[in-house]
Amino acid sequence: MYPDWDGVADEQVAALKQGPGQTDVHVSALMDELTVSSGEPFAARLRTLPGLPRANAMVRTVHPQVGEVLLAYETLGLPADDDQQLVVHLSADGASAAALDRLTGRRPGVLRAV
Repeated sequence: MYPDWDGVADEQVAALKQGPGQTDVHVSALMDELTVSSGEPFAARLRTLPGLPRANAMVRTVHPQVGEVLLAYETLGLPADDDQQLVVHLSADGASAAALDRLTGRRPGVLRAV
């Protein structure tokens, strides 16, 4: 699903490490469990990843029915003090928009509910 898996995994581990992993005991316990169950790939990322994850970027996915889909995402912090975030994904190009339209049965040019 993620041809650029290493980059996606880096971002997800950085998000855990720099966000709820510091303050939420349940997320911290999950990180401990992943260190054991996933082994060195997760543990190495946890040890070596500096800084915060990107708040916006693009991610490439491959869907079994429509092929490659490029999504742009934006991470929005919520005003509460509990590290919750809203992550919005939108098609990043025309080909990806068309692929998503084929999956949902949406006609091109019709307004899209977000």
